[in-house]
Amino acid sequence: MASVGAVAVVAAKMNLQQQIKRRLTGHRFFESAAPLVVAVSGGVDSMVLLDVMQQLVDPGRLIVAHVNHELRKQSQQEEAFLKSYCQKHQLKLAVRHWPIKEHPQTGIEDAARTMRYRFFAQTMHAHQADFLLTAHHANDQAETMLMKMVRGGQLTALAGIEDERPFAGKTLLRPLLTIPKDRLYEYANMHQLTWFEDNTNQDLALTRNRFRNLIVPAMIKENPRFLAHMTVWHEQLSDLLAFSQNSLAQLLAQMTTANQLQLAKYRQQPQSSRRLLMLQWLKNQDVYDLTQSQLMQIDQLLNDDKKPQQIMQLPNEHWLVKQYDVCWLKNATKKVDNSQKKSAAVVELGQWHEINDELTFGVFSKDQLPKDAIVLARFKLRPDALPLRLRSWQKDDRLRLKSGGHQKVRRVLINDKVPQPQRQEQLVLTTAAETVLWVVGHKFSWLDESSGAAEDQECQIIVVAQRKC
Repeated sequence: MASVGAVAVVAAKMNLQQQIKRRLTGHRFFESAAPLVVAVSGGVDSMVLLDVMQQLVDPGRLIVAHVNHELRKQSQQEEAFLKSYCQKHQLKLAVRHWPIKEHPQTGIEDAARTMRYRFFAQTMHAHQADFLLTAHHANDQAETMLMKMVRGGQLTALAGIEDERPFAGKTLLRPLLTIPKDRLYEYANMHQLTWFEDNTNQDLALTRNRFRNLIVPAMIKENPRFLAHMTVWHEQLSDLLAFSQNSLAQLLAQMTTANQLQLAKYRQQPQSSRRLLMLQWLKNQDVYDLTQSQLMQIDQLLNDDKKPQQIMQLPNEHWLVKQYDVCWLKNATKKVDNSQKKSAAVVELGQWHEINDELTFGVFSKDQLPKDAIVLARFKLRPDALPLRLRSWQKDDRLRLKSGGHQKVRRVLINDKVPQPQRQEQLVLTTAAETVLWVVGHKFSWLDESSGAAEDQECQIIVVAQRKC
């Protein structure tokens, strides 16, 4: 007859296996015959994960991936043990050393993580593996969520560690994420597993270690169900965020065209929805880390009808550009494209002048008009009005109107909704006396007989024409 202790060992083992199997159901995990990479540090969590996976799948599918960070003397023992373990259980093993000389002076934790996951991706590619499994557990999840809460930031970060996410073109899974670490110790002791404790985990100079050794235990002491509650909150938050992102994606699809946000549709949304929409729209274009204050400033800018054209600098070297009824992002490191190219100061009669890809114009006498010309305007000018000149507009420039009045060039550009960066490069065609004849590409001046030109016998007809494409 089996002892009570033996029965408990079998029950605990089966319970953990079943719990993990339920979490992996629906991931093509058991149906696939592709190799699986298991990240194993040698700690209790990764050794439990490796043991359970040997029971759930064909061990021939498993590739153990281990990184020797060379930070501790114990690292050599861990590597030697894993080599022996894998040889005994006929498991494939991939090992990567991180030499001391490659360690940075600062930010070693982030650098180590980057190096590890790069190695895991290389191992997956080398073995054509579909899945990477890591041993993050419920205590890791609680630590992460609490750290995010203390540091502040976006609500999405409070969901903590994802159960599953894309990685290296494949899938990263965390089967132990709902399981408290004390249960992993219980399983390891019952099943007589060997593992190594990392003594650097006791170093309270590190933020995560303070949460691990002081804050999370205090929370569990206050409420033994703390880890279970954190798991439920993670799941609820993840579901809400997934629903929110799906809804936001549908709304954004209705109000964006070629990465431009249509402001009329954006403004129809409630303020709370607008902030979420803007946050998602920016994230889609790799702009992160915006504060609530910045989001409010953006919303105010986009809803301010008195300022139809605005530019706001954002993180990650981007500008938010508002131009009347649309807005878009522009990389701050790139120079604004000129819509009109600089031309010679003097406009020679009988020659074509290229302004941009869409406009090539010329000034001709009425007798020399080319066959490929489209007449835009005719002027009767005295000899002293020549030569005509092409230059950038100035703040006091104005056009003569048919009514006899005048209109400033600035107003012409505003009426035609010319974007602010392009206004700076706008050209005007003038007489030798600086009378503006044409805001190039937009509006012509009105010169009639009242100008006195009609009575002058020396006047000639000057034609402004556009070249046919």
